Amino acid sequence: MGNSIWYKILGRNKFLPQGKHAYVTGGSKGLGKAIAKLLASKGAHVTIIARDKDHLQIALEEIKDAAKGREDYKNLIFNAISADVTNYEDSVRALNEACDLHNGRAPDFIFCCAGACKPGLFIEQDISEFESGMQLNYHGTLYTVHEGVKRMTRQRIKGKIVLVRTVLGVMSFIGFSQYAPTKYALRGLAETLRNELLLYDISVHCYFAGTIDSPGLQQENKTKPKITSEIEGDDVALSPDQAAKALYKSLCKGHFHITSDLGGNICRVASKGAVSPTNNFIVDSLLSAFAWIGGIPFRYMIDKKVKDSKSEYPIHD
Repeated sequence: MGNSIWYKILGRNKFLPQGKHAYVTGGSKGLGKAIAKLLASKGAHVTIIARDKDHLQIALEEIKDAAKGREDYKNLIFNAISADVTNYEDSVRALNEACDLHNGRAPDFIFCCAGACKPGLFIEQDISEFESGMQLNYHGTLYTVHEGVKRMTRQRIKGKIVLVRTVLGVMSFIGFSQYAPTKYALRGLAETLRNELLLYDISVHCYFAGTIDSPGLQQENKTKPKITSEIEGDDVALSPDQAAKALYKSLCKGHFHITSDLGGNICRVASKGAVSPTNNFIVDSLLSAFAWIGGIPFRYMIDKKVKDSKSEYPIHD
């Protein structure tokens, strides 16, 4: 109720999922599943994509449950498709299957959530780990977005593309050389498409989520260097549901760069660049000044921690 009042005062709600088709990659776990459940609860038709068929079926039942209280529940279409988004042909096949259930109509919204992080020291990781990271995190999104946007434009669908990333798409430090560059690449894609897809009335959004308590984080922590964990400190992880709600709230406001917490917001404005729109001119201006001042001690802190840890990471000939 409170949100609806503010939308009437400050402007219309810019994201209305009811009756629309949302296509979610990486939708069987973590944030992707949470987004799919939230959209279903708002009356959207939802298709989730992932590789693991068992996890897909479990997630599909949860998504259906999230919508069961709705009067229009029987009219909603929920689907789970097993596909490998790192394979272009498989990505096209998945979109074909999803569209077939909607009489050939392309999705209204595409949420790209598939991704993974394998932290480690740059010289200790195999080159294949960098290649697989780029294939999943960048190409796994590119394939879906490229094919999806072509369909949306042909059918004159004024939809949304949401690239779900992490705050490591705007800043990085030791341990994330395998991961952060893939997110920076996606940021470049998002900023280009935000401008270019104005040609077709398709809006683009980029979500730089903070730490999320998910299976992905548990896997990430298995290879994370000690120094990386020390720099992260006692970072409070959001639940996937909390992160999904933060995204939804900003989509309703029409924000382009979206974050889930204050720290992410500070990093966002500090690296906004020349062409990215502000979320709120006054707030962003204040945060920008704080980011400029606060960034100096933070940079000093992480550099000092790394230098002080030299003895723990000797060079192996």
